[in-house]
Amino acid sequence: MRQAVAFLILIAFAGCNDILDIDAENSLSGNILVDQASIENALNGAYYNLYGINDGSDGGELLGGDFKMIATLLTRQVNLEVSWDETNAPGYEDFVRKSVLETNIRVEANWRRGYETINIVNDILANLDNIENNSARMQIEGEALAIRGILYFEMVRLWGPQFQGSANDLAIPLIVDPIQSVDDIGTPTKASVSAIYTQIESDLNAASTNLQSLGTNNNRISYFACQAYLAKAAMQRNDYSAAEGFLNNVIGGPFTLESRSFDAFNNPTNSGEEILVVEQNAASNTGTNTTGLSAFFSSFNDFGSTFRIQPSSLNSSFLANNPMFSDEDFRANIDSVSSSADNVDSLYYLDAVNTFTISSAKFLRNTDVIPLVRLAEMHLSRAEAILEQNFTGDPIDATALADVNAIRTRAGLPALLDTLTAFEFYDSLIVERNRELLYEGVIFHDLKRQAANGLTAFITNSNLDPLDDRFILPIPQSECDASPGLCN
Repeated sequence: MRQAVAFLILIAFAGCNDILDIDAENSLSGNILVDQASIENALNGAYYNLYGINDGSDGGELLGGDFKMIATLLTRQVNLEVSWDETNAPGYEDFVRKSVLETNIRVEANWRRGYETINIVNDILANLDNIENNSARMQIEGEALAIRGILYFEMVRLWGPQFQGSANDLAIPLIVDPIQSVDDIGTPTKASVSAIYTQIESDLNAASTNLQSLGTNNNRISYFACQAYLAKAAMQRNDYSAAEGFLNNVIGGPFTLESRSFDAFNNPTNSGEEILVVEQNAASNTGTNTTGLSAFFSSFNDFGSTFRIQPSSLNSSFLANNPMFSDEDFRANIDSVSSSADNVDSLYYLDAVNTFTISSAKFLRNTDVIPLVRLAEMHLSRAEAILEQNFTGDPIDATALADVNAIRTRAGLPALLDTLTAFEFYDSLIVERNRELLYEGVIFHDLKRQAANGLTAFITNSNLDPLDDRFILPIPQSECDASPGLCN
């Protein structure tokens, strides 16, 4: 099992036989990445980390787990909307209570694994000259740049203030050169949010160029995934014109909406609308029957769902940011708890709370793929980007209306009409995002960018502004101890 200290100290690791779990000492040594085979192994290790393949109780699950969980829990109010089984899943209740300390074990695990992965790809990028085949080099460079861009995007959204264009808003260290020896270890400083976003865009644009000819790239990061993340970054910066362009590229790609929302989840292989996924199997997954998304969100495991919906959120008076499902919505069937994951036929189970209540049926098995980016999100984002560029338009833009209606009608809801005002359409769009993307780690970041855009937004029933410092994860205490001044 890997053991690590703060990322700016030379990391010491125990040996590991799995080539996907590259020994970080090798990735830091500067002389192990000597040919294409060794660099490809290192890239596999970076993917292994990025997707959050389970690394023991202290491992950070990143895209395949904690980045969804933390963002979901930060938007919910404990005991009013949800309860959390802290005994079986320690370290998470702090996010529900909005009292996250520097010593939180989940904060430290994800920070450490995130920067470990960034260092692996930095090392790969520094050794590209050791790859003789030009096509292989372009693909490896593209995927490595994409991993770094995606990680910085996810981490700056959690550990930094919301982008508002000010160079004075400091976030996290920006490191683009490999730490290969003790001599490379310097004193880290926080980069501005703007600088982090500039690096994100540079990495993902370059990755897009390298990967464009490879199509969907066999479930690795593709051109379309890069364009999707560029769109997400542009939306987070309120650059709606740029976002629309990226979204057009993704929506015009080889993806199709499933006939039901539910069909995009709990599949052993990709569905038609998944742009980027985590592939899982019994031996390689983001968590066991007691850890990971399937254990946290569903009851088809040994101890029942850790994340449980409270009865107060099921009545007619919905709390802030709840999705307000209507009775005819296929995504929110109120059903009895099934005895098997194979019997589940709807996305959200909103039963009376008990030990084995299913809170969400989006993540039922730790052997199915985990959707990271779906076409449904792209359609809803494009509708918002179009509307924001011409908010006074009359009637509602036909493409924006069709994007929202594509998601509504497959859920059994009537199509919206172009006679809506811009404000009415916007309200319907935001509710639709809350319905469709619930539990996927999206709504929290929506609330932050909406608040920065001047909209009134609150985190559940707490009446906390999403821009409050309590929604910025602290730098881990171990990092503060190793790098005095970084956490001031």
